[in-house]
Amino acid sequence: MSTRTRISPWRVGGPSTPAVHIAVPYANENRNHLLLSEWRRQGGEGLPAPPLMLPRRGEGTYRARVVKQDLLDLFVEDQYSDAVGGSTGGPGGHHEDRILMHVTLDGEWRFAAGGRQSVVGPGLLSARRNDAPWDFEVARGTRAVTVGLPAGEIRFPARRREVLAEHSSPAAALFLAQLRLWTELSDGLGPAAAGAARNATLELFHGLVNDRVMDDAEFTPALVRAAMDYIEDRLLLDPDLGPRSIAAALHVSVRTLYRAFGRGATPSVMGYVRERRLERARAELMSTRLSVSETAARWHFADSSHFVKAYRKRFGETPAERRRDARRTDSGQGGDAAPGPHPRG
Repeated sequence: MSTRTRISPWRVGGPSTPAVHIAVPYANENRNHLLLSEWRRQGGEGLPAPPLMLPRRGEGTYRARVVKQDLLDLFVEDQYSDAVGGSTGGPGGHHEDRILMHVTLDGEWRFAAGGRQSVVGPGLLSARRNDAPWDFEVARGTRAVTVGLPAGEIRFPARRREVLAEHSSPAAALFLAQLRLWTELSDGLGPAAAGAARNATLELFHGLVNDRVMDDAEFTPALVRAAMDYIEDRLLLDPDLGPRSIAAALHVSVRTLYRAFGRGATPSVMGYVRERRLERARAELMSTRLSVSETAARWHFADSSHFVKAYRKRFGETPAERRRDARRTDSGQGGDAAPGPHPRG
């Protein structure tokens, strides 16, 4: 990955958009109070300040410049900051109702939450759920574009709080190009076109985070396990159980789900569904008086012949042979096993 990735300048905001342009001496004893009060005075309600903490230094001046542009229920900020620390998110906190993305152009952001730390340097972007608190540090001379998206509209990957990606990855490049174009054209768009641009931006964001998760080896086992648990709960209840409904329930794309199952020794998604239904049906052949055709229908096979064929391929015997052998074993006719109750599956 290149350590110096340049993105063409963004035209963010106009004469009436919220902005702050602050300079505070690091040596000032009241530097933190001065920083926040000046931010609030300049930015107002349109550009709320996160809780910030300036380092103690004997000389030098902290400088920050932020311009914000609202795009319906999204926003984009062009940010420059010298060294500072702070926090964001959490119940009642700064942008708690948002998914936040920092696109670092120069400098460095460091984020920490729950023992997890990430460094977002030039050429990287970080997309984070902000419903729980994050601490952050900004290096001197950091330039970034920050994007805020409505959390209620985002299908963020299950069990993930942050996704990292490179600007140059195809999905990230497409999302950033769409967003940059929208900021440049927003003043001339009517309501219908603005709504279409907003929806397209959200869909491209979903593509970005799901593409990133597909290559995340740490996430794959958790996704497969969650899918297996969901499948187990729906085997009998849902005759149309398939990749689309499973992916939707887990808030990932169908492609991500396919990729996760393809990484290990597990069958394909539908192969796993079929295998579990066959195993559950096999147990019922031994423990109930349902006919083979009734068992096939109960476990959502198209017909009894399809069920028999799949059963033979999986277990090397037909359902009728399985039931006959089980009865012989129970009656003591087929081996040394003692008579007893029917096994329960």
